[in-house]
Amino acid sequence: MGTHARTRAFPFLFLLFLAAGPVWAGKITCVPGASNAAGSPFNPIRRISIDEHSRTVNIDVVRSRTKDTETMGKMRADLVNMEESQSGEPIYVFNSIPTVGVEATNLFRLVKTTEWHLMSASVVYVSKVPALRAVEQSVVFDCKRSDMG
Repeated sequence: MGTHARTRAFPFLFLLFLAAGPVWAGKITCVPGASNAAGSPFNPIRRISIDEHSRTVNIDVVRSRTKDTETMGKMRADLVNMEESQSGEPIYVFNSIPTVGVEATNLFRLVKTTEWHLMSASVVYVSKVPALRAVEQSVVFDCKRSDMG
């Protein structure tokens, strides 16, 4: 490769490097961990899929539950923030996208200490003013990162 060709290739390669984003950019999927005790409170979240590139989160949740069955549903969320923690894994902050007629939203924080922990809070809007409705206990999740890209 000649000097002229290398000079033209450098800006292109530099742009590709910048577009690649952080080292951990990709997808991560989480399911409730085995360490969640049988006597722990009911957790309606069955699966979390985070796409860091599109900044979207898909959550499989239990909409209703009887003694014998669970009715599943999906919730979408926006990935509001990702920042690297001391462990080198990102801290994910996301919020549910409210649907028409719903005056509440859920806020989530997924962070890895020794295990992945999901913390959540519900916020209700009364006359367009947010009010904290509930803060849920931290739940342990098993998360797996897919190949980058």
